[in-house]
Amino acid sequence: MKDKKWFPLRSQLTGIAWISVVLLLIAGVAIFSPKKEVDRWGKETSDTVARAILDSKEDSVYRSKRKYAHYHADNAYHPRWMSPGKDSIRQATAPPPVRRQPLVVDLNTADTTTLMLLHGIGPTYARRIVAYRNRLGGYVDTRQLLEVYGFSEELLAHIQPHLVLTKDSIRRLDVNTIELKQLLRHPYIEYYQARDIVRLRDRGVRFHSPDDLRAVPSMADSTLERMLPYLQFAQ
Repeated sequence: MKDKKWFPLRSQLTGIAWISVVLLLIAGVAIFSPKKEVDRWGKETSDTVARAILDSKEDSVYRSKRKYAHYHADNAYHPRWMSPGKDSIRQATAPPPVRRQPLVVDLNTADTTTLMLLHGIGPTYARRIVAYRNRLGGYVDTRQLLEVYGFSEELLAHIQPHLVLTKDSIRRLDVNTIELKQLLRHPYIEYYQARDIVRLRDRGVRFHSPDDLRAVPSMADSTLERMLPYLQFAQ
């Protein structure tokens, strides 16, 4: 009688015990199993699978970056269609850069073609420079270019760094023997000055120094100073 009374209670306790075990198992599975996330399509994806996918994507991206970084480093100076082999050959056989020497023109020896190498000097200016040089007997100062027709201060300042003067080629005039016509061709001598020099010579005067030319009535000191580089006196 007593065993029959406790039988339903044992059954209930046994059922509760089994239910507790099942709940504990479910709780343990839920706690220790990886969490699941929902992707953009609403499907559940576990954290490990998601992390594995991300890791694989990161690895592929890094591999791609490393690959293209190495490619661009090898082909930095060549088009994409050129192979690394050609690139290395071209770099190895390329000649060194040629350094241009600054342009230098001798104003007393350069012809018209050489003068036209100067920036701003065309054929007209080149012909005028040579023609005036022939009349002078050579340039002794670069500022004499301002006496060339049409030449400006700006143009002279522009070409000045490229000009040199070789004064060994200056043509000198012997004051004691030169004829009147030849003396008049020089741009610094006026007619009256040339005439007075020849008249004094005809009277037996010989010029031995620049001071002797000061005896010429029409000879100004400014003219004599400009003419001195082109004059030769008797010894």
